[in-house]
Amino acid sequence: MSGLAAPAQASFIDTDFYCRVFGCVIVHDGNDYDVYDVFNLTSGAALLPGQRLIRSSRNPVIGTGAVNPVFTGTRTEGFHALPLADESFRLGIDFTGDGLIDLEPAGGPAAGFLDAGDTLNPFNLRSATDLVAADSSAQRSFYISSSTDFYMSAQAVPLSSGDALSNTARFGDIAFRYQLSRSGNDAGMAYGANTRNGNQFRPIGTVTTLRDLLGGPVNIMEFRQPIRFRSNPSLASQSVRFDYVYGFQNYDLSMGAGHLRYRIEFDFYNR
Repeated sequence: MSGLAAPAQASFIDTDFYCRVFGCVIVHDGNDYDVYDVFNLTSGAALLPGQRLIRSSRNPVIGTGAVNPVFTGTRTEGFHALPLADESFRLGIDFTGDGLIDLEPAGGPAAGFLDAGDTLNPFNLRSATDLVAADSSAQRSFYISSSTDFYMSAQAVPLSSGDALSNTARFGDIAFRYQLSRSGNDAGMAYGANTRNGNQFRPIGTVTTLRDLLGGPVNIMEFRQPIRFRSNPSLASQSVRFDYVYGFQNYDLSMGAGHLRYRIEFDFYNR
C-alpha cells in the first residue's frame, strides 16, 4: 500500500517502541497518517485515563501531507469547493414531496453552484411542491488503527455569525450520523483483515445533530480493545474505516439567508 507500509516486514504500529510498549492511535486517509501517543515524552510518563492523546512529531516515517477526510469508498480528499459571493449551492424543485429534485436549474457553472446565469423552466405548483437543496449532506471517512484502547471525540466549531442562517440553533437542523466499516477495499486499498472482531468498538452517547457537538469535545466512539489484532506489513490491513454523514435534514427558505460555516474536529482520549 503506497505511502503507508514501513520498512522491516511490519507496519509502523508494530515496530515503533512507544506504540508497542505504551500504545498509540494512528489515523490516516490511505496516503498520509498521524500518530497519537499514550506516552508523554515531556513528562516521561504515560497519560492518565481521560487525558487527550498527544499528536507525535517524532515519527521519522510521517506522511507527506495533512490527513484529510476522503469521500466514502474512495481515497480522494473530500473537501468541497465553496461558492463565490454571488453564488450559492444549487436548489431544485420537488413535485412529489419525497425530498428529491424533479426539476433543476439549467445553465449553471461548471463548479455546480447556482448563480444569475441559471434558468428554471416554467412549472405548475402542486400541493406537494417544495424547494429542496441539491447537495445538502456529505458522506466522509478516514481510517483508524491502534495498539491501545481509547475514546474518539467529535466537536462542531462555528466559523460564521451575524445572519439568520448562522444562528447556532440551526446546528440542530444538521444531522450527524456515524458508523464503523470493519473491512473492505477502497480504490485498491484493502483494509480490516488484521483487526479485532466482536463488540469491541461501539458508538456511545446520544449524538444525532451537530448541536449535540457544540461547546467542546464529545466522546462518540469507545474502543475497548486495540484495533490492531496481529502484525502485518500493511497498516491498512490493521485499520477500520470511520464513516460519517452530516448535512441539513430538511432545508427550505424559511431558515433564512446567510452563511452557515463550521468545521468538525475529531480527537482521541486515553480510556
